[in-house]
Amino acid sequence: MKTIKYIFLSFLSVCLFSSCSDFLDKEPTKSTPETYFNTESELKTFLLSVYNPLMQEYFYGDCYPLYIAGGDDLTFYQRSSPKESMICATASPGTPEITSYWRILYDGINRANMLMENADKNTEISSDVRAQAKAEALFLRSFYYFNLVQGWGDVPFRLEAVKSVEGLSIPRTDKQVIYDRIIADIETAIPDLPSITDLASPGTISQTAAQGILARIYLFRAGEYHRDKKTAGTEVTEYTTKAREWALRVYNSNLHDLAPSYKQVFIDMCSDQYNSQGVYESMWEVEEAGNRINSNAYSAGRIGNTIGFGANVDYSANASFKDYTGMRNPGYGYRFAFASLKLYNMYEEEGDTERGNWNIADYEYTYVDGNSNLGIAGRKYFQGKKPNGPANEIVDGMLYEEEASSGNKTRSAAKYRREYESVTPKNKNFTPINFPILRYSDILLILAETENELNGPADAYQYINRVRNRAGLGDLDAINTPTKADFTDALKKERAMELCFEAIRRWDLIRWGEFYTTMQAMVSYVNSHQGTGVGMGWNTGHKYAADYYNVPASYVYFPIPDWEITTNKAVTQNAGW
Repeated sequence: MKTIKYIFLSFLSVCLFSSCSDFLDKEPTKSTPETYFNTESELKTFLLSVYNPLMQEYFYGDCYPLYIAGGDDLTFYQRSSPKESMICATASPGTPEITSYWRILYDGINRANMLMENADKNTEISSDVRAQAKAEALFLRSFYYFNLVQGWGDVPFRLEAVKSVEGLSIPRTDKQVIYDRIIADIETAIPDLPSITDLASPGTISQTAAQGILARIYLFRAGEYHRDKKTAGTEVTEYTTKAREWALRVYNSNLHDLAPSYKQVFIDMCSDQYNSQGVYESMWEVEEAGNRINSNAYSAGRIGNTIGFGANVDYSANASFKDYTGMRNPGYGYRFAFASLKLYNMYEEEGDTERGNWNIADYEYTYVDGNSNLGIAGRKYFQGKKPNGPANEIVDGMLYEEEASSGNKTRSAAKYRREYESVTPKNKNFTPINFPILRYSDILLILAETENELNGPADAYQYINRVRNRAGLGDLDAINTPTKADFTDALKKERAMELCFEAIRRWDLIRWGEFYTTMQAMVSYVNSHQGTGVGMGWNTGHKYAADYYNVPASYVYFPIPDWEITTNKAVTQNAGW
């Protein structure tokens, strides 16, 4: 699937690389659906374009995990000026990232519709090839609609490619109707999807990955805001049971396992390796390639940059170094996303150094020699127990005592590390680092959560303990976690420690019905951890962390973009926006 990033289609079909309305104002160029899809190569090339929205900068490439789904209690945004976004509690119907995310999802849907409408045009193409292409497109359309429903609730629901301007103006469809259809469509697609063992890279959807996504969809549908309130009790049981059933299919396939090393899973994503530990823990990733420099001019991603390590440098002392790199943190990252003190304390309370020291930076980069060579040999380690106060600095093998820079701000979200990047020289903005959509540890935690919800913790311990044991933690059992409520609390904490910075936490809080109360509690948490004590520094900067956590109740849904309301008169705005 790396070829996704290397192929630029030489035609403009409806909505391929621009918005539908933009295209409909133009004459088709070079190729149209009527003149394309004649060969197996053309069919497969178009299928790549259906995957393409996933890796764009306004989806998983950057904005979705940071500015859109990144507004949760495990991270906060730190930059010289606030960003209009969900993570800063400053979003509006005109927020560019939200508008672009909406348009990219519908672009992917339209591409999927086009492929399914044209895949059988040439029956000389192998029926197996056509069936798999249609299955992948059907799944991707469902996945894009799940993202829309998850973020906006009721949305316009198009099952055919847009062929006229009039086709853009349709009202919102009830989310329950959309859920029913996308669930049925994924079930239809699964038999014709490839096995994970037949894939050479993690970007193609497999049968078990689709089953895992279906479990995630059912689990979210069982939660607050997305089930039918008239029969909420019945639906919780029904959808939770279905989530467990689909997660069990993945579990019983025996095709996936936890990798021995937690951090190596993410090193693989950073270094363009796939399944180096041989167990297919990473079930589906967004693949990036290149970094927009010279012959590697393909990546649309910034993972490891905006969400990643930074460097403690003063490039102003060396003009030539500044001019060469053109950036504040050369070759590593801008680090806009930082771990919250709450997440830091979760790891410390559990004694979880393996995941804690990987997900939260325990060092930053500084100069190796003078002020001209920045590199991993210049790591500055933070030895203090808390993310503030006394620390030790290790520079080029030499140990120096000094004060850590201002508190928790030095502890960036470090899951994606550019020091492992395989493409050089590094670009100041763009990276080839992949982003995980689904990992096997999430499947195990879904099994633990659903089993506990349906039957209590007795048979749920086995699933959560596999995740904990890999991190070096002890078992949960009937003595230390005896009740369903105790297990639920432990499960929520485990999901935070295992899956932080993977664009999952926000949706967990929403489906648990805890998003607003949790974020408001974080305001108090920040304000009670100020001054010279624990957490000093994490609430300073251009905006206090407390401001970013102070979200209104309406943030459980995104605003319908102004652009959509202007072009589609049949659409109404979400409440509170």
